[in-house]
Amino acid sequence: MTSASDRIRLFALNNLAIESAIQRVEREHDLDLGHRPAIEGGLDETYYPQFEEKIRREAADMSAHYRVFYCLENSIRSLITEVLQEKHGTGWWTSKVPDTVKNHVAGTQKKERESGIAVRSQEPIDYTTFGELGEIIKSNWPDFTDIFQDIKALEKVIATLNVLRGPIAHCKPLAEDEVVRLHLSVRDWFRSMG
Repeated sequence: MTSASDRIRLFALNNLAIESAIQRVEREHDLDLGHRPAIEGGLDETYYPQFEEKIRREAADMSAHYRVFYCLENSIRSLITEVLQEKHGTGWWTSKVPDTVKNHVAGTQKKERESGIAVRSQEPIDYTTFGELGEIIKSNWPDFTDIFQDIKALEKVIATLNVLRGPIAHCKPLAEDEVVRLHLSVRDWFRSMG
């Protein structure tokens, strides 16, 4: 049985899928149906117009997929934090996270500090990769059994999402069927929740 918050999430994801499809139709037929993402505004207008129109249009199309993944990945971070903090207290990171994840995070934090840029967060979980989030859940499976139905199903969904994340994170367009797969995989994520 799906909760009200799950139905709201699915409603939002359906809307993103529809928006993506409308944008594809606009792009393929060179139409403006009012759903093209704004290219201007908030961008550095000195350099942005110098990029090819094709690349700018791909960026606008891909921004919808980035938003989906941004929301998904950060909601998973929040879920992990809430569950493990509730069950193990504020020291959960030290006691409940696999050493490989903690070591990777520590290295990333060190590189960031040494680079002289503003640190992204004070929370170590904000330095985890998408795959590492899955590892944290799996290594603490008993704490998540009241949320997720089956560990194998969860592993499959996370693996598929992690593969789909690659082109999004590395600035390459998703094939049309992969856009569909992304939306179905996000639905599978919410379906995997009890």
